Amino acid sequence: MDVGVLLQQARRAARLTQSELAARARTTQPAIASYERRAKTPSIATLARLLDACGHELVVQARPKIRRGALSLREVGEQLREELGEEGALDAEVERDALRLIFGFADDFRGSSLPGKISLIEQEPPLTGSSRLDAALAGTAELFAREAAIAAPGWVEAPSRFAEPWWFVSSRPAFDAYTLAHTPAVFARHGVFIAREVFDRV
Repeated sequence: MDVGVLLQQARRAARLTQSELAARARTTQPAIASYERRAKTPSIATLARLLDACGHELVVQARPKIRRGALSLREVGEQLREELGEEGALDAEVERDALRLIFGFADDFRGSSLPGKISLIEQEPPLTGSSRLDAALAGTAELFAREAAIAAPGWVEAPSRFAEPWWFVSSRPAFDAYTLAHTPAVFARHGVFIAREVFDRV
């Protein structure tokens, strides 16, 4: 939020005039006015003092930088669980939507900082109701952890993250041999067979 707007909202919530806030915070009314008009920007220490005088506290939080609009694998899992509903039926349409979400994760992951990449895969997604998708999410986490040279999260080893029977993502059996030969090892070990190039879209 804009610092001037933040300060003005805090002052009004405390029912203080600019002069009253200035007196409480040991500064001047013109200084308060210049901050609220955004003519000047207070230091963090000054802003904390002004907010304290308004009965608020300043909390500074550093968050991993991720691509704008990126979904973590946990959030992807939540969406998939919602789409599958209580029955967990993975029909062709739901499968297409699910794969689109998983493939889209590749772009979001690659567009994030290293701490952001870690944050995108570290939390375990909920079980979706489809063992295929649960395994695919684990394979995705492992694939991108390896790509970024970071440790894969422990949740990928849960028994629920391995598909039985194996899932060949291609709907055409004629492509199974190709898919088998071009599936990353981290996916294959989860019982999901999907050609590597689907994650290399530009």
